Amino acid sequence: MKAKYKTLGLKKGASQEEIQEAYDRLSKELDPITNNNETFFVEQFAKVKVAYSALMTKKKYDEEEIPVKELNWFLKLFTIGDKFSFRDFFDRAKKMFIEFMAIFFGVFLSLAVDQKRENSNHRDDNINNMKKLKVELQDILLYIDEHVGNLSIYHEFFMNQYYSWEEDSDSVFLIMYGEGEDAFAIAPLSLYEEVMPFDPPEVTYNSVQLDGTFRFLDDTLEHELTKIYSGSDLFFIKENAYKVDQSIVDDFVARISNKWVSDIGSTETQYNEFWFDNREYIQKDYYMKNNLRRRLKNFDNVTGQLAEHRARVEGAQHLLDSILTAKEKEIEIIYWVVDLDFLKLE
Repeated sequence: MKAKYKTLGLKKGASQEEIQEAYDRLSKELDPITNNNETFFVEQFAKVKVAYSALMTKKKYDEEEIPVKELNWFLKLFTIGDKFSFRDFFDRAKKMFIEFMAIFFGVFLSLAVDQKRENSNHRDDNINNMKKLKVELQDILLYIDEHVGNLSIYHEFFMNQYYSWEEDSDSVFLIMYGEGEDAFAIAPLSLYEEVMPFDPPEVTYNSVQLDGTFRFLDDTLEHELTKIYSGSDLFFIKENAYKVDQSIVDDFVARISNKWVSDIGSTETQYNEFWFDNREYIQKDYYMKNNLRRRLKNFDNVTGQLAEHRARVEGAQHLLDSILTAKEKEIEIIYWVVDLDFLKLE
């Protein structure tokens, strides 16, 4: 700072008025314009301006400084030296705040990148799990179609039997297939004890529940998948397809064991001859006809529920496919995911 005073031709500690007078005098003497912009005058004029600015600023700060003895106890805590300046205090506070924020955001971003890195490590696994889940949903659709196909076969057998129950024919409980030497007969009720539980695949779903893939999915999709794999609709399908159906079959079997055996003796229902020889007795047992009606109604219930379930699975499959397509279109830049579709302008 002593050099600045010397530049203006002053002694150290000169007053503000003296600094101003020296500057006014030298700026006129060294004015580049009046001195044909000679290099010497240009350089000296610049030095004078710098010295003047620095000294005036210091004087202004000095005037704002407060002696320590005039400070209260709180400001004394922030005072270094024998004087306190609010400007200096706020400058230091601003500098400290900027440094703190730089450190804070540096640490925060470092942790964020680490978190992104951890998520990135699982990203490919999650996408692969989503692809496996998509395949399993397709397997469920195939399973439903197969189950409905089998139900329709038994439904047709038993429906024909129900409506022909009272026909005056010894073969009323038999259905003939083929012609000539290739002809053969089947007794629909000989197949009555067959029960078809509904148990669609769920291996992939159970595994992704445990490894965090659901956090990678859309909430709507997760909700739909929960309904498909463990919702009340699936519960009633399984209930009707097995427990209710098995209960109806059990009543059928109990009727044969408790009633038919005592009335007609041998009940070898697996043979066509049994249904041919005992057709008049069986036709009069309306308990069994009603049992058949109950089962047909249950078949109708299961078929309707499966149609709704299939539509729900298809909807989830389409939603999963759209999410998977969007995820695969995203790119990662140093562990940060960028949605390219979001960046497109409308």
